[in-house]
Amino acid sequence: MKTALLLIATMVGNPQSKPDPHLPTKAPALFVSRQFGLALKVPSGLAICPLPRKWSGEEDGTVLFLSPPVACVDAPTSPSSTRPTLGFTPYIQLRYRANTGRYDNYDGDIPSPRTSEDLARYFCPTFVVSPQVRLFDQPALTCRSELAGDKVRVVLMAVYASGRNVLLLTLLTTKERQAVDEKVLANMAAGVTTCRTAAESKEDMPVCPNGTAW
Repeated sequence: MKTALLLIATMVGNPQSKPDPHLPTKAPALFVSRQFGLALKVPSGLAICPLPRKWSGEEDGTVLFLSPPVACVDAPTSPSSTRPTLGFTPYIQLRYRANTGRYDNYDGDIPSPRTSEDLARYFCPTFVVSPQVRLFDQPALTCRSELAGDKVRVVLMAVYASGRNVLLLTLLTTKERQAVDEKVLANMAAGVTTCRTAAESKEDMPVCPNGTAW
């Protein structure tokens, strides 16, 4: 522990001029967003960078690291799906938002996607259906892309809650780790479920379990 903290101090330099780094922690077993009616059973062995105590950003998800990063750096006003670290560590980002349209400078008003397929086409025209990976108990719509620095991005996409919300599960890793890390991504996707928010009264939807968004 002492060695890790000394390494952190060396890397960040003057603590008065840069955000104060801190060590990651073990990921809780359950993530729950009552605002967006979403629950996630978290696979074991993952790490997180906790939100700052005085965090004031927008809730839109979280990040789970496949191995502990060297250090976390607080971003007190950033969205919850943004978790800066020192150096690169492979991670899976869980990100959700309301399903709304957008304005494009070239195409004008673009309506919100009605289906998961519409969403996938928007993000990735070459998406594929992965029967072996399940998201909301359906074959996952998947987009794979190679990035600079021998990195790989894999995105699972879905519209849920009767079309009101959008979910993206994004794995960012290296080519060397890709096969192993995609298994973790599939395991995580299988653990994503919808639940009833405080504003809903649907009897056929389970109430959100005890848990928090972190």
